[in-house]
Amino acid sequence: PDASPTPDASPTPNPSDTPRTSLIRTGGWPFLITSFIGRVPASTLQLGLLLYVSASGLGLGLGGLTIAAIGIGSALSAPMIGRLADRYGPLPVIASCTVIQVLGLLGIYTAVNGGAGAPVVLGCAAVVGFANPQTGPIARAHWSRLARQHRTPDLIRTALGYESAVDELGFILGPVLASLLVGLLGPNPALWVMLAFTVLGQGLFLAYLATRRNTRTPRETTSPEGERIRLPWAAMWSPVLSVFAAGTTFGATQTALTAVFDERGRPELTGLVYGCVGVGSAIASLLVVRLSPRVPLGVRVLGGGVLVLIGGLAMMTLPAVGPAIAISILLGLGVGSIIVSSYTRMEQIAPSRRLSSMMTLLATGLTLGISAGAAVAGWLAREPAHGFWPTAVAGVLAIVAGVSFRFGRARD
Repeated sequence: PDASPTPDASPTPNPSDTPRTSLIRTGGWPFLITSFIGRVPASTLQLGLLLYVSASGLGLGLGGLTIAAIGIGSALSAPMIGRLADRYGPLPVIASCTVIQVLGLLGIYTAVNGGAGAPVVLGCAAVVGFANPQTGPIARAHWSRLARQHRTPDLIRTALGYESAVDELGFILGPVLASLLVGLLGPNPALWVMLAFTVLGQGLFLAYLATRRNTRTPRETTSPEGERIRLPWAAMWSPVLSVFAAGTTFGATQTALTAVFDERGRPELTGLVYGCVGVGSAIASLLVVRLSPRVPLGVRVLGGGVLVLIGGLAMMTLPAVGPAIAISILLGLGVGSIIVSSYTRMEQIAPSRRLSSMMTLLATGLTLGISAGAAVAGWLAREPAHGFWPTAVAGVLAIVAGVSFRFGRARD
């Protein structure tokens, strides 16, 4: 199938024919607050488990592989979780994921302190990733349904920018929180706090979902005409590749920065500097949605790739903290532009009864990128400057994806 919207998707009205809709009025404060809190544990666990494994004396290399195992597990389960959420609703899916994730974290604690060895640690980390409840993609799918119900195209543009900004705010708070916990409390107490926060954060979102039974997606697997829903596979590879590049930037940068500041004897600065990537990405997420629709999505992805490439090369100079913060913000601006544009494109082509599935497909690409970036950077970071090579390569991948956005389709 081509890149045109499927028959299942509702037609998008002319923005001039519909009033601008408030996110607060449409989504409600309970949804805005709990969906944000519910995704912060995932960003805390990413860097938190890397620091936990490294601080427990098992080495930065195994720490990078731990993040990779989390990402691989999440990537394997994300399409299934999206499909289950489309069919049964997010409440039972997220509840089950939370229970499994807690068991995985307990397994990591037992393996590290019992001397069980790297394979057991990595296996438990994969379980933690496999049980990632995909709160962000599920929240984006909810916004898309609201926009289609209310026929307000400006709502989804604003909501996707907001969602990306919220994701990045989580990626600011999560690494900083993880660094502080491990640095101040030590590895084992920090892991217990992260476990408790996982239960609390995702539990609050579950409490919201329990009061809203209308978040369930219709269970039909066929279109109104009786035909099976066909996914626009040919149009999907470009946004998946672009979010893979964004994920590679995240994974490689956080691992390489960990190596740099460990060598300098200042590991507590890792979360602060890496959190600035999230600052830049949040800023970009809010600004990109205000660009004129005449600026094609592919051009936005291409521009983001250029910024990531420049930032990755600049990080190889191993700058001092001040310049590293500035470069991190630059990286974030590029990543934010890439992510918002990718989710916007996927929302445009997604059939209405496959919203969660297709949003979690992007989450798969993102987590695979984080895994690849963290694993390769962890291997290269024996020389800290080399750990930023995957970041630069990610910029090139985003440029390729941007070109395919711009020239590989009939329209953005």
